[in-house]
Amino acid sequence: MDLNLRCSIVVGLSRIEVCLLKKKGKNYKVESLAFYEFEDEKEIDGIVNNISEHLPKDVLTNVSFKHSSIIEHIYFYSLKTDVRSNVYKDLKRDYEIELKDYIIDYEDNEFADRKIVYVVAMPKTVFDFYYKVLSSQKKLKLYSFETHGSSLKRAVNEFEGGGYILECPIFEDYSSILVCGDGKFLAQRNLRYSWRDLVNSLATPDSITDEEVEKLLEEKGLEEPSSEDQNDQPVYQNISNAFDQFTIEIQRTIDYLTTVQKMGRVERIITIGKINRINKIDRYISRLFSLETVKFQPQKLVEFGDDIDFSIVGNMNYFEVCIGAALKEVQ
Repeated sequence: MDLNLRCSIVVGLSRIEVCLLKKKGKNYKVESLAFYEFEDEKEIDGIVNNISEHLPKDVLTNVSFKHSSIIEHIYFYSLKTDVRSNVYKDLKRDYEIELKDYIIDYEDNEFADRKIVYVVAMPKTVFDFYYKVLSSQKKLKLYSFETHGSSLKRAVNEFEGGGYILECPIFEDYSSILVCGDGKFLAQRNLRYSWRDLVNSLATPDSITDEEVEKLLEEKGLEEPSSEDQNDQPVYQNISNAFDQFTIEIQRTIDYLTTVQKMGRVERIITIGKINRINKIDRYISRLFSLETVKFQPQKLVEFGDDIDFSIVGNMNYFEVCIGAALKEVQ
């Protein structure tokens, strides 16, 4: 078994994406990529069979999930708190669930004068379904299941370094806000907002299509028009107004951490996913929050095999998640 060859299978809301990543010293090389769309989970068995057919034997595989039934929560406790008993009690109280029906795991970190616990609760029915389908494939050597947030945290920490970072992933079908301190979760929020929502809010049936909106976002985006380009002012204003829904959530998260939890000042903002297609998005956010803002683009940081079709890279919804999941070390 080649321990430097890792496979990630990323399960999204209506997509499964796959990445085969090879570690080469301090660098990484993408050996293969694929994506599959599904409307019903009944299709997943066939998708996994197809995935397995195209993979080498005995490849270590980490699975990363985004599923509507998965609970993610961060709790703040004092340093003397019994984390396990309090997590179970608080989950039951906050989500009114039967604990016996869930697989529960948590990451426990100390930050300043408290414990910060990132908790994931996955229904056993969901876990059992995916585990049965995936473990039936003899080529796949499953070694972990995790959330998209955990995969993204790892990827950003590997390529962008530590520090107090606020991560802003916006994908085709969802968005979230993650805050990490030196690779440890400090905050996590799933939002009812997506790239599709942004595009739809700007498209109108009579005048501009979704495709034209995406082109406009890529070409004009949030580049502030000069005094000579007054014709571009309405475009800039419309896009910034549509994007306000997300920037308000960024500000709420910063306020919560700095004012309510008193955990210090965010040092950098990292944009992830389709948000990076917006022209000048990093400059806009940096100016808005007076914080260094960096586009996270791992496609510029890893190597690609000769057989990679770059049109696939452009059509991946969760490429950053795939990379992060494939980076997981075997314990």
